[in-house]
Amino acid sequence: MQNTDNRRITLLASGPVGKALFAMSAPAIAGMVVMAVYNIVDTIFVSMLRDTTAIAATGIVFPLFQLIGAVGLTFGMGAASVISRRLGENDHAAAERAASTALVTSALIGLALSFFGAIFIVPILRLFGATDAILASATLYGRVILGGSIFQVVNMTVNNILRAEGASGHSSIGQMIGAVLNIILDPIFIFGLNMGVTGAAVATVIAQAVSTIFLLGFYLARKGVLHPLRPSNFHPTRATYGALMVLGLPTFVRQILGSVSFGVLNNAAGAYGESAIAAISLTLRIFMLLFMAMIGLAQGLQPVVGYNYGARAIDRVRATLRLVFVTAATIGLVAGLAGFVFAPGIMRLFAPQDPAVVEMGSFAMRAMAVTLVPIALVIMFGGVFQAIGDGRSAMLLAAGQQGLFMIPLVIILPRVLGLNGVFLAQPAGFTLAFVVGLVLMLRTERTKLRAEVLPPLDAITPAG
Repeated sequence: MQNTDNRRITLLASGPVGKALFAMSAPAIAGMVVMAVYNIVDTIFVSMLRDTTAIAATGIVFPLFQLIGAVGLTFGMGAASVISRRLGENDHAAAERAASTALVTSALIGLALSFFGAIFIVPILRLFGATDAILASATLYGRVILGGSIFQVVNMTVNNILRAEGASGHSSIGQMIGAVLNIILDPIFIFGLNMGVTGAAVATVIAQAVSTIFLLGFYLARKGVLHPLRPSNFHPTRATYGALMVLGLPTFVRQILGSVSFGVLNNAAGAYGESAIAAISLTLRIFMLLFMAMIGLAQGLQPVVGYNYGARAIDRVRATLRLVFVTAATIGLVAGLAGFVFAPGIMRLFAPQDPAVVEMGSFAMRAMAVTLVPIALVIMFGGVFQAIGDGRSAMLLAAGQQGLFMIPLVIILPRVLGLNGVFLAQPAGFTLAFVVGLVLMLRTERTKLRAEVLPPLDAITPAG
């Protein structure tokens, strides 16, 4: 096993940049796409009920799904950044403390979300835009999803820890197990057991539970460089949490504001009826596949950039970033063209029973499609800031992306453009965030990504 560990570290330190990035990002992309598939699969099977209200109900719960994931990503990505840089600095003890503390804390918070979320589900759904017609179905679906919060939170945390130490393959297999199981269980619970929308939620929670157990098995079998399940590594001190939150907090802010903005979108769309909510819900879920793929690429760059930044190998950092930016922009361009051209057909696939959903959803998809290149680059900028420990830039970008821009636009644009303003708010917000991110990235390149401006390694104080 030691040889495997050494190969992973050697790849990060001196392997070809393209190979290292592919080795880290391909499994991460697959894993994040799988997370999006959980929602897409539910939507596909729920759409077979031929009930626009049921589709809208899953859309109302979607921000809650994002909110739960925010906790896992906060601790997971915060730990991943610390772990990558500490391994690059050859400080294994600090890396293990970060991993263990993040995992245990996220599990405890996941339990709390399961308990309180299930109790207060109705007022939460009202807050996120549930109308009287949608509330009953949304409550059935949301109570189960929130009740299984611990599995999603732990799953996303341990996923990022695995990737940070280079075990992306095991992480992806675990995610794929969950996705395949969800695809198998959805029709069984929804149609075979006649549970309807509740069955979709039960299938999702069971699939996530199995996936989480598989992921944790990597550390239970002592296969990793790190030992996050060892009680002695749990280090709940201000310094440890401070190191985690410097990079985890921007993720939390971005995800929380994303959930809030989705809720605001649902409320704004709700003024135009259940079909409008279904249209915005389907659009967000369809493009979430691309967003999650880009987040996977951003996660994949973090071990490579973080390790080499910690090791002061700035040439490798800059080469990785060039490759990442070109890749992200190319994917965004191709996906944007496809989304623009095939928008009506995609919408008819999900909502053949409602022409209004197809018409409104096609407009919403095309509005998003034309901004996919800047959206992809915004996500990459955030990943770079987190990888090198630039918490301030990561926070500014996260706050601007979903809060400072998008939420006000959701409020303002519908007053001017009506329903089209609801659909244009998110792409407009991402475009403004791209401008901010580009300015921050150019500043970071001048101040942090040049060898002559870096402090010597012995001047760096390890966190924790």
